Amino acid sequence: MKWAPVFVLVFSVFCSLTCKAQDAQVRAEAVRLLERATAASTPWSSPNSERVDAFRAFNDSGVEEGTFTHVVIHGTGARDEFNLGSFHKVIVHTEGSTAIAGSQHILPAELLLLLRITPTYFVRFDHEDVIHSIDDREVNARSAHCIEFDTIAGEKSDSNELCVDAGNGSLLTGKLGDHSFEMGGYFPFGGALMPGTIRYWQNGREKLEITQTIIALENPSPNLLVAPPDAKILTRCKTLRRPFGVSMPQPKPGNGGGEVDIVVRGVIDPNGRVSDTLIQNSDRPDLNAEALQTVQQWVFTPRMCNGTPNPTEASFTVHFQGR
Repeated sequence: MKWAPVFVLVFSVFCSLTCKAQDAQVRAEAVRLLERATAASTPWSSPNSERVDAFRAFNDSGVEEGTFTHVVIHGTGARDEFNLGSFHKVIVHTEGSTAIAGSQHILPAELLLLLRITPTYFVRFDHEDVIHSIDDREVNARSAHCIEFDTIAGEKSDSNELCVDAGNGSLLTGKLGDHSFEMGGYFPFGGALMPGTIRYWQNGREKLEITQTIIALENPSPNLLVAPPDAKILTRCKTLRRPFGVSMPQPKPGNGGGEVDIVVRGVIDPNGRVSDTLIQNSDRPDLNAEALQTVQQWVFTPRMCNGTPNPTEASFTVHFQGR
């Protein structure tokens, strides 16, 4: 299973040889249940809106509180505001330009994770998923259909579960490999049901606890999209060429039998080097420093915007073999 772009977990629905180990009717029902969950949380309309996520982030340093606000005015633009501890950033998108104010560093890992799992999940199965059963039981005081399945990728196999509300079809809980989540407090918006609370765990440790609201803006003020006075104005790219890797050496293999991937977030500077790195996702804190040092040695062609080198944020996967 893989994370998809635009902060949504998406899987293509098709069946390969693994389907021979499954009951075709059970798999078909599992697919139908997840399609229903997707439909339940897909708005029929998209009004001007303001979304506010108030959250608590749990990390090795303790608990931090933060907020994320996303305002959309169709035909005009959008405004995002991030707050977490001392980090504060405002990004205003309007036609032809983007204004950025506040912290010039990249988003902390907690905010990147929040963007990945909000405003909701959309989940589907792919050829790596083997469906075993659909069980009816109560989940968080709601009658639910729980899908039990394995995800098999090469030699790795994960036992997973997804539970959907038997009444309104919304997604309630999920365990996907080392990650698990719980959504509840659904409220109506745009003809759909959106989760009012989201909790997320990784390796059994709670990472985020989110309270979410989304309201329609009937007569939004144009001032909502006014750039802060100290904002840096970036021109939209009419022509764009993404960065390409030139030198991306991986760490030397060890003598163990395991493999570990650590995801690093950073900025590819106009000179093609990587800076402002931080750990985005890691199950091996003891390898984090080496992962950061490794990525800082990588070289790319720069991102070209209107023919000019520009900095850009990106995620980099460092692969440790035998470590």
